[in-house]
Amino acid sequence: MFENILLGISGVFTLENILFIIIGVVVGIIFGSLPGFSATMGVAVFVPFSYVLEPGAAMLLLSGIYCGGVYGGSIPAVLIGIPGTPASVPTSMDGRAMVKRGESGKALALVTFASSFGGLLSSVALLFFAPLLAIVALKVGPPEQMMIAIFGLTVVSMLSEGNMLKGLFVGIVTLLIATVGQDPVLGYPRFTFGFYQLTGGLEVVSVLIGLFSIPEVLKMLEKQEENEEVSVVSKMRLKLSDIGKNIVNLIRSTLIGIGIGIIPAAGPDIASFMAYNEARKASKESEKFGKGACEGIVASEAANNGVTGGSLIPLLTLGIPGSAPAAIFLGAMIIHGLRPGPLLFTNHAKTVYTLLVGFAVINILLFVVGWMFCRFAGKILKIPKAILATIIVVLAVVGSFSIQQNMMDVVVMFIAGIIGYFMLKFNYPLSPVALGLLLGPMLEEALTLTNVMYDNFFMIFTRPLTVLFALFIVVSFFWPMVKKHMAKTKRG
Repeated sequence: MFENILLGISGVFTLENILFIIIGVVVGIIFGSLPGFSATMGVAVFVPFSYVLEPGAAMLLLSGIYCGGVYGGSIPAVLIGIPGTPASVPTSMDGRAMVKRGESGKALALVTFASSFGGLLSSVALLFFAPLLAIVALKVGPPEQMMIAIFGLTVVSMLSEGNMLKGLFVGIVTLLIATVGQDPVLGYPRFTFGFYQLTGGLEVVSVLIGLFSIPEVLKMLEKQEENEEVSVVSKMRLKLSDIGKNIVNLIRSTLIGIGIGIIPAAGPDIASFMAYNEARKASKESEKFGKGACEGIVASEAANNGVTGGSLIPLLTLGIPGSAPAAIFLGAMIIHGLRPGPLLFTNHAKTVYTLLVGFAVINILLFVVGWMFCRFAGKILKIPKAILATIIVVLAVVGSFSIQQNMMDVVVMFIAGIIGYFMLKFNYPLSPVALGLLLGPMLEEALTLTNVMYDNFFMIFTRPLTVLFALFIVVSFFWPMVKKHMAKTKRG
């Protein structure tokens, strides 16, 4: 293996390949930072450009776009409270609060470091533990996916702390809304009300763009004077104490990201919410989450970037993509004559280990390029609010339309935005909407397939991983009450 790693190092450190890595990271950050333009879209757009490249260079270019795209969504999430990608929704909750406190530089520095750390640790897992972790991916079926989805939905209780009934109400209504469109297993349309454009269901990204962008625009126009006061870009600084306090959080969140990454049908969106929830449960100052907690930003970003390496583990070893960008990655690999599986690591050792070593280099360069990009992006806060509001609306419309070239998505985006505005007015949390839309389809499909697999539903508990995830659900559900009781006992 050591010889193969040296082979990979020699393949990565050429002027041409380093150049393609930098291009990929820059393009990915731009795609990720624009609402509606995701890492998936960036990888898909650049697959044709990779045809003329050597396989190693092509994989490095697409990997750079993938990692940059996942990270890029956090920049608008922090600066203007609008997640560039669904995976950055938890980041926006604390990032925007820090900007309002005049700590925009610190928030961006935390985002950049945590993203780079998460991606780097996941690349180490990809390099050294891919075959071992692939065995876990083989054990995951519909029952395990169902339990993961339910586990993810328990996050609603943490996101709605202090407003539990409203949060649960929003979560349940969103799960019902997630059933609009075709049945994921049987294929018949439901709740489309005669609109054929809704056959494919509500486009999640369009809903989230509207939900988080339009209310921000309306608030900007409502309170221009107040917003002008906080439009100060602070310097990007990161103290060793900030890293030291979050080292356990960084490692835990990255491991969650890697674990979610190797599971098909999951992705960075689910990982960021789960890691945010775990960080909040472990924190001694959980009441600060949603109000500018550094731990929340670190958890979300380390996890969603941890998914990048994790999702390539089942892809390279088994041919099973762990995320949407990884699925497009699979197509690009086949085009270049790289067939995933155990033989890939022997028949194409140089190309594969160039990718594996390159993935680590990409995440190191992500820190450098991301830091420089954030210094430039921070100037967004100096743009007059009326102009910034116009730019956001234009980007929201373009982003929503570009996903499926469907005007219905734009209409849905505006409707979601108006509903989101009134939800904030009446103190209803927005985050459960994102969680319900992301996990609803996964839960429904897994539940249907599990029912097909077993005559007796309780047979699912003969599967070890299902039992493990069931225990996680119980702990996640009851831990807030246990923690509150312990705090009362300590005070008493």
